[in-house]
Amino acid sequence: MINKYVKGKTLIFIDAANLEKSVKGLDWKVNYRRLKAYLRDSCDLQEIRFYTVSFGNAGHNEFLDSLRAKNYRVITKPLKIIKDDRLPGGEERKANFDVEIAVDVMELLERYNTIILFSGDSDFDYLLKKLRNKDKYTIVISTKHHIAKELIRSSNKYFDLRKLKNRIARKQ
Repeated sequence: MINKYVKGKTLIFIDAANLEKSVKGLDWKVNYRRLKAYLRDSCDLQEIRFYTVSFGNAGHNEFLDSLRAKNYRVITKPLKIIKDDRLPGGEERKANFDVEIAVDVMELLERYNTIILFSGDSDFDYLLKKLRNKDKYTIVISTKHHIAKELIRSSNKYFDLRKLKNRIARKQ
């Protein structure tokens, strides 16, 4: 399905928190082996970059190692905890990767014709507009309730993640 829209060499950028939040709302989980196989079969896949917080626990480290073993390029940073007594629980947890993704997309500009972005964050609107001005093809994959309208307009193609469930979801 995606293969009809991809043009040339393709890089994948996965905002892990955004993707996981989207599929959780759909009550399923991504099988990252199946996701890679689907993408490999759908395009001239150059690289998959996976941006996620590092929780530092054994289970999460094992998951990240399994992604690396599948040749995902894993980019991490520690979870930032902001103390604020006005918030429920007295703290806010953050690990935003918008800047890292945008910088990497621009630094790797010569390596691809198409990017596929797994995120629905409106902060990427400016990036997608810049990429289109540079004749790069942009595909955004998210879900109806987790994507900013700006991204739908600024990308060349938007895919609803639900349409990929049969190809990339973990088997029950």
